[in-house]
Amino acid sequence: MTATSVSVAAIYYIFTLRINMKAREMEIAHLCLSETISDEGLQRFATVMTMEGKNAEDFMEKYGYLNPEMFGKWTSQLFSYETRGILLKSKVVDAEKLYVLGGYGAIRIWEKYKDIIKYRRDAEWGQDYMSNFEFYAGEMMKIKMKRDASFKDKLEAYSRTMES
Repeated sequence: MTATSVSVAAIYYIFTLRINMKAREMEIAHLCLSETISDEGLQRFATVMTMEGKNAEDFMEKYGYLNPEMFGKWTSQLFSYETRGILLKSKVVDAEKLYVLGGYGAIRIWEKYKDIIKYRRDAEWGQDYMSNFEFYAGEMMKIKMKRDASFKDKLEAYSRTMES
């Protein structure tokens, strides 16, 4: 009888632990994304998506350290994706949860800023700069492609439109 009670208690503990871990994962995902999906976060996303430069050097001249307000907007946006990449790599949160909570937005930001990030890797910060953001955007792209294979064509068309 004692062995049965101990076994039942252990099984109950394991189930409770799993439920708590899933609840914590969802809480972390929500906290991570709550600022991004706020009115202020969405305005920042829109601003960051409209910032343009002829090339990475021109972009940094316009929106770099000498323009602290705009520098803050795009770098904070990128660091929010960097954080999600860290959480995803660490298996703190699930990619599908982040995706359905708006994580797919990272795909467009990555496409828009990848040349600037690569420039900053070479010029200033080293090859690991924003590597977790790159990972995160890649994972979001994998999920997007599973759900909508035509998205890659849409993304390419969007990128061509942004270049012209």
